[in-house]
Order: sequence, then structure tokens, then C-alpha cells
Amino acid sequence: MTRHFERLVALGAMLVAGALFWQAQDLPFTDFMGPGPGLFPQVVAGFTCVMAALLVVFPGPPAQPREGDPGHAPAGTAERRTFLAYALALPFLAIGSAFLGFLATSLALALALTWFAEGRPLRVALLFGLSCGLVGIFIFGEMLEVTLPLSEIDRSLLRLAR
Repeated sequence: MTRHFERLVALGAMLVAGALFWQAQDLPFTDFMGPGPGLFPQVVAGFTCVMAALLVVFPGPPAQPREGDPGHAPAGTAERRTFLAYALALPFLAIGSAFLGFLATSLALALALTWFAEGRPLRVALLFGLSCGLVGIFIFGEMLEVTLPLSEIDRSLLRLAR
């Protein structure tokens, strides 16, 4: 990768981060309870903008490929499958939880990511997904009172626990 291309990528990241920082300015930084909804996006977007600006000005030494470095080899089928599974996971998390509820979405994501993409045993993936869903429902939803999209299965588990 040339230095010119590296600077263009950093400039693009700086512009995107700057636009996100500008949009986050509409959110309050603090509210009556302490940190507001704008704290995290403003800090992250501002930090990203500064880091990208530093990379535009000081791109660092050019990367030199080393002999036998697997990082420079083209991606194989397994790597592509893993990348695709992770790329589809976030939109599915946002959309799937609205229709399936938190527990079913956690279970489906754990199966997709740990069993399908990473090749872990099915039993391990199921237990991981179930534990993620239960922790989300009981710790975040019940104890911390975070608003989660709940299905009838999720509500039934909460009724059993009460």
C-alpha cells in the first residue's frame, strides 16, 4: 500500500468521523443524572477524528511485506465465511431482536458466529447463546432496567423468575 493511498484512507476516516462528531453535537453531553446520550458519540467521534488527522499528517513508515507472513495471503473460503457472518451479525442484531426478542436473537447470533463462522462445537455455541440471552434479559433487562425488545418467550422467563 502506498503512502498516498494510506493518507487518502485516513482523510476519508477523518471526514466521516468529523461528520459524525458534527451530528453528535445535537445530543446533550450531560443531563440531570450525569452523562448524557451525547457523551459517548462525541468522545468517540472526536477521538477518531484526531487520530485520523494524525495519520494524515504522519502516516508512519510504509508497511513492508515479510516472507511467509499469512497476513498478506489472499483470504480463503473459511476467512470469507467468517467475515460474511460477522458483517451480517450487526444488522441482524438490530432487526432480528425487534421481531424475535432478545433470547432468540442471542441464540441465533451465537450459532451463526461461533458454530457456523468459527467452527466451534454445536453444544458450546448453544450454551454460549443461551447464556448471553439470559444474562441480557435478567441482568440488563430486569436488574439494570434497560429497555430490550422482548418476545413472549422472554416475558415468560421473566414471569417465572419473579
